[in-house]
Amino acid sequence: MREREALAFFDAAGNLLGVKSRAQVHRDGDWHWLVFVWAARVDEAGRIQVLLQVRSRPGDPYLGSIDAPAGGHVLAAESHLQGAQREFAEEVGIELAEEDLVYLGEGKLENPTGVCQRVIEHFYLCKKPVLLEEARYSEEAGGFVEVELEGFLGLAEGTQKNVKGLGRLAGQREAREVELTPQALAAYQEGMREDFRRGLRAIRSTLR
Repeated sequence: MREREALAFFDAAGNLLGVKSRAQVHRDGDWHWLVFVWAARVDEAGRIQVLLQVRSRPGDPYLGSIDAPAGGHVLAAESHLQGAQREFAEEVGIELAEEDLVYLGEGKLENPTGVCQRVIEHFYLCKKPVLLEEARYSEEAGGFVEVELEGFLGLAEGTQKNVKGLGRLAGQREAREVELTPQALAAYQEGMREDFRRGLRAIRSTLR
């Protein structure tokens, strides 16, 4: 059961304090690790395309929102790199080697009204090209979308009203044209939207 999973918890400076169950960490508002894995590739025209997931887990407060293709809690027995590999395999269906991942850095986020009230986030980029048709649906990812990075960054920054790309939802055999609007990110608090902007800029810097 997920709530019984053991998570490490930390002080505000990132020093390890101990291990508790996920339910206890959430109840006590402890600092704990999350990991997010972006995936991007450079297409034949030299444009950076980013792969995104459509959140679909029942009960998810961000149900239907667009997110990085994989992300979640890092277990107490894992490094954040190992957590990134596990989450990508679980949510995208693709096993990654260490050399497939580039560390983009970390950040801290407080959300007093959320389930995860205090998190230290670790961000990775999967530099191995992952095509839209290769991504596998899961309970958490009920679809995937691929859009040009610059357009999606404009959407996240509020300078662009929409961005078009290709998407595959559960039950669809072929990719179809999709259009993302600010509604795709509207459920997130501002700190989370800033994570998107920072992550996309880091991807652009890394791939260029």
